[in-house]
Amino acid sequence: MKTKVLVVDDSPFIRRILSDWVSSEPDFELVGVGTNGKDAIKMAQELKPDVITLDVEMPICNGLEALEQIMVSSPTRVLMVSSITTQGATATMKALELGAYDFVTKPQGSSSLKVLEAKTEVLSKLRAAKLTRLHSASFKRPPASPLTLKKSDKIVVIASSTGGPKALNTLFQTLPKGFPAPILIVQHMPQGFTDSFARRLDGVGTVPCQEAKDGERVVPGLALVAPGGLHMTVTTRGTVAMNDGPNLHGTKPAADHLFKTAVEAYGKRVIGLVLTGMGRDGAEGAKMILEAGGSVFGEAEETCAIYGMPKAAKQAGGITQEFPIHELAGALVNALEGRVTRVA
Repeated sequence: MKTKVLVVDDSPFIRRILSDWVSSEPDFELVGVGTNGKDAIKMAQELKPDVITLDVEMPICNGLEALEQIMVSSPTRVLMVSSITTQGATATMKALELGAYDFVTKPQGSSSLKVLEAKTEVLSKLRAAKLTRLHSASFKRPPASPLTLKKSDKIVVIASSTGGPKALNTLFQTLPKGFPAPILIVQHMPQGFTDSFARRLDGVGTVPCQEAKDGERVVPGLALVAPGGLHMTVTTRGTVAMNDGPNLHGTKPAADHLFKTAVEAYGKRVIGLVLTGMGRDGAEGAKMILEAGGSVFGEAEETCAIYGMPKAAKQAGGITQEFPIHELAGALVNALEGRVTRVA
């Protein structure tokens, strides 16, 4: 059965190119084209598409306003289409919190290679919609934890992809105050968006968070997000390092680089998290963490947008135990204090 796609964009050029890409594929059916958020809301109800590509910045009714209404009136999988600007990045992060399953950037440049790369990304993420769990409800933030945590010499490393911004938002809301270990995050996200993403995490939780810089020290109680377009590793000097090496698992940054180097620097003192996402990034690194004597927790299938990366890590023998996203903060606290039993 073909995937029904609705394209909504303010730009005539983007509307045409997305429509052409969708129409050229045998597994897709273009069911409609709209120009603004009001079109999106009405056509989502009338045409009942499987997935909508939704422009972030539109007149009359913008992408965020349309997304909110669509998720209430006719919940649909939505792929946001964003410009690479500070304003566009901020709005895109909000859209992911409101229920969009992923985003792509508007095609940049006219070279055949750039166009092909953009087409491949768009079609791949549209196909991922079939694998994506559709739910718009967010978990309620529990009361602030009164725990007093002991000083820790451990480090937390996190792998996250499709659905990750919303999952990490929930994780940060549930982490206790005074978290005593550094947190390093690889979220699959392109250049220009990770700074805005880190600032949103900084604003929702009790753990300070920022985009990582090359050579920055790893500090207990501080979370660092790998910059889009660069791999992040950990050094034995207690710093993070960035490199522009080739993509791994089709992405950059890749969590496997972070996990492997964390093991080299911290040994059995590494605690890993593998959250929602498609593919197998983090699986090999998770296995290395367990082999070194550390612990790795996977996000349970019931709360994953896509149960791909945690499943791959589990199949590789790299998961200590799985938890729904709103229980992972408690698992981290137990691991920091040495209370871990492997059951996966």
